Amino acid sequence: MLRNIDISELTVDMYVAEITSDKSETMPKKKKGMIRDHRIISKFIEIGIERVVIDTEKGLDVPAANDKPEKRVLNQAVEEKIAQFKKLSSIEHQTLPLEWGSAKEIFRTAASIILETKIALLDGKAINIAYFDEAAKAISNSIMRNKDALTWLGKIRIKNNYLYEHSVNSATLMGIFAQAQGLNITQIQHCITGALLHDLGQTHIQEEFFERAGPLSLDEFEEVKQHVNFGVDIIEDEKDIHPITKNIIYEHHERYDGSGYPQGLKGEDISLFGRMFAIVDTYDALTNNRNYQAATPSSLAMRTLLELSKTHFDESLVHQFIKCMGVYPTGTLTKLSNGLLAIVIAQNPGATIRPMVKVIFNYKNNCYIEPFMIDLVKESSDLKIMNYEDPDNYGINIDDFMPNEIH
Repeated sequence: MLRNIDISELTVDMYVAEITSDKSETMPKKKKGMIRDHRIISKFIEIGIERVVIDTEKGLDVPAANDKPEKRVLNQAVEEKIAQFKKLSSIEHQTLPLEWGSAKEIFRTAASIILETKIALLDGKAINIAYFDEAAKAISNSIMRNKDALTWLGKIRIKNNYLYEHSVNSATLMGIFAQAQGLNITQIQHCITGALLHDLGQTHIQEEFFERAGPLSLDEFEEVKQHVNFGVDIIEDEKDIHPITKNIIYEHHERYDGSGYPQGLKGEDISLFGRMFAIVDTYDALTNNRNYQAATPSSLAMRTLLELSKTHFDESLVHQFIKCMGVYPTGTLTKLSNGLLAIVIAQNPGATIRPMVKVIFNYKNNCYIEPFMIDLVKESSDLKIMNYEDPDNYGINIDDFMPNEIH
């Protein structure tokens, strides 16, 4: 029996009889046959295939509706917030002061969804993928309105909330990256969902292993690596999870040179989405405070990504990620040509080297000054950023100078 299905329903061990396509799509070399590897599905998605025809006599069929695992309502407060987000669907550009309130609620709600899901999993319950999809849509819309709001909120984090807030901030960064890559809105949202879900497998690993200051033993590290497989198991029976989302969960610890885990995939055997998120995941981990290490300044984290781009990461994607984050990422301490230090507050689209900054310190006199804002786009070309600065060299805590709008 032939059945026309959405690409999101395609799974391993289905037989593709035909790929439905319009003339604008680039057709794959292999147009029919058994799907033996989820990477084939990834390639279909990357080139824009949206529907296929499967032969259910030669391979698996789409599960019947009554085979779908029961969903659990996690939290009434979360449901109320999601209902509010659905009403806030605009993607028109907003200034930072206008977006920060919505962004704060989105960040908090997404973190709550992850926390409540962890509790549900420990109780042996199923996840509610609809919550994650709705949070992803809200994050995506906020990025469209003003990406700097959620970017700043990602810097106000508590060490003991690493799992929840790392997942939300990496989801924000992945959304920004996916948007810059020209992915369509649906693909962006699936990327964000994958980022929100990517570390749920840590629920089944001792928390101490992720927070210990000293090195893990070989056995302990092998146990930690299992969190990817646990994460895959959590979503394996969830028919409503898109292949893009699955790729991110499957592949976020794979590395371009084949040194990653759990499959040891190499090069473009890793999906585009897995290669992208590996960069995002590493960058956010570097720039986030942990119990055992202080956050690395964004500029140094970017340098680390560049150093690893010859081995761990797709080099072209690393350069594209750095470009989309801005030459001087939001929250970076910079030295201006007039003898002052300034923190990057917001990016100016189309002017990556001339962001909006808050001036806070006179480095020639080694003293703080009354903070004031400068939009470098509107200033004389003589005033420019000279280079990055390490806040620790001046005893500066960047958090003390965040925009007033997001306190």
